[in-house]
Amino acid sequence: MTPPGPAVDPQASIQDQLTALRSAYPGPAALLGSMSQELGAFEGVMRAAVPHWNTRLPGRGWTPAQEADHTILVNEAGGKIVRLLLSDKPLREVVRQPGQTQGLGRIAPPFLEPGPDQPLEALLERHAATRILLEVHAEPDATRTFYHPFMDDIDALDWLRMAAYQTRHHRLSMQAGLDCLNAGQN
Repeated sequence: MTPPGPAVDPQASIQDQLTALRSAYPGPAALLGSMSQELGAFEGVMRAAVPHWNTRLPGRGWTPAQEADHTILVNEAGGKIVRLLLSDKPLREVVRQPGQTQGLGRIAPPFLEPGPDQPLEALLERHAATRILLEVHAEPDATRTFYHPFMDDIDALDWLRMAAYQTRHHRLSMQAGLDCLNAGQN
C-alpha cells in the first residue's frame, strides 16, 4: 500500500504548496529515500502498463506511454535545473511565464507535452538517466534559486521535492487508470 503523499492544492498559495511539500519531504535524507522509492515505483508501473501501453487511460487524456513520456520530460528538465543549482555555474534570468491550471490540475506547457507513443524500452532508458539527475543530496540554499512556473523561485531541494511529488502524482494516476482497464472499465 502506498503511504499518503503530499496534498498539494494547485489553487493554494505558493507558500501553502511549499509547506505541504516540505512537510511530506522534510529534509534532504528523507527526500532522497522518497525520490528513490518513487522513481522505482514509477518504473514498476511503466512495466505493468505494457498490456495497455497504447490505450488511453480512463479519465486521462493520455496513454500510459504518453503519461510516462510526460513524467520523464518533466524529470529531465527538473533534473538539469537541480544540477545547475548544485553547481557553481552562473544562473541567468529566464522568462517568468506562470503555469496554467484547469480545475485542480496543472496544464503542461507545450515543451512538456508527450509526443506520440514511444516503446517502453526507450522510455525506460530515459527514465534511468533521470534517476542519475534526481537521486542527489541537496541542502536548502536561498542564494541559488531558479524560477518554477507554479512555485516561483525555489532552490534545488524544493525542485527535487517537486520532482518526487510529480512522479508520485503521475504514477498514481497511471495506476488508477490501469486498474480500471484491467477491470474491464473504460
